[in-house]
Amino acid sequence: MPIFEYRCESCANVFELLHLPGRSDCRPVCPACNGSNLKKLISSPFLPSSVGRPANDNGGKYSGGSSAGNGDAPPASSGT
Repeated sequence: MPIFEYRCESCANVFELLHLPGRSDCRPVCPACNGSNLKKLISSPFLPSSVGRPANDNGGKYSGGSSAGNGDAPPASSGT
């Protein structure tokens, strides 16, 4: 079921609205001010996780270029 994101042009409130199938006759209204002057926003798609984190998440690491000097080495043990 699609979830759409809207911004109210009257009060600048941003909210999400679930559109149920077969209910195309209902007009969305702002939950904060009951205004109907809404703009549909473009949201980023949900990407399901395949191994515990999203497919587009590289863990904050840059994956391109040389790996020398990028701090990926494990910490050295003190040996004590």
